[in-house]
Formats: sequence, structure tokens, C-alpha cells
Amino acid sequence: MNSTDLSAQPTVRQQLDAINERRRTKHLPVARALRDPASAQAVIVAAKIQIHLWREKNLCSNDYISAWECLLLHPEQAADMLEACSLEAIQLRQNSPFVASVRYFREIDNAA
Repeated sequence: MNSTDLSAQPTVRQQLDAINERRRTKHLPVARALRDPASAQAVIVAAKIQIHLWREKNLCSNDYISAWECLLLHPEQAADMLEACSLEAIQLRQNSPFVASVRYFREIDNAA
């Protein structure tokens, strides 16, 4: 393999950035739903159920559990976090309680 082959390979940082952007993009429909009074409550309830499972089965750090519980009290702030590119937002999306909602909105998009 020559040096031009290596330079065409994405760096680890580029790969991580791409993963983080995919996570952010997957959560955009959830953020929109959190801002819509007609759908926000259902999304919040599903997230709270996930958080309850995390706590009950010790599946997630208490830091993430606490952060998401606080954000769910303020759906607009939760939506902002899902859309943000900050380090905190990236970390929170790694342990997102919105997995069921992300899947739901992906299925709707695929059906359209």
C-alpha cells in the first residue's frame, strides 16, 4: 500500500465525527416531536420508560440518567440538546432514551 492509499482513508477523528453526525441526524425527528405539543408527551413517556429500565437493571450511568431526567422536564431543552453539536450533546446522544422514538420515526420515513 502506498502513501496515497493511506491518505484516502478517513482518520479516526473523521470517522467519529461521521458517527456523531449520524446520531444527531437520527435524533432530529425526535427533537421536532418534542417541540410539537401533539406528540411531545408520547415521546417523553417512552423516554421515561427507557430511563426506568436503565435504572432498574443498572444499564446506564447515573450521570446520564440524571441528565436525561432533568432534560425531560423541559422538552424544548431536550430538543435543543438533541440538535446540538456540543460535546455534552454528543455524549448524551450516545446514551439516548429515545431509541424507540428514533426507530418509530425511521419507520415512518421509510414508509413514505
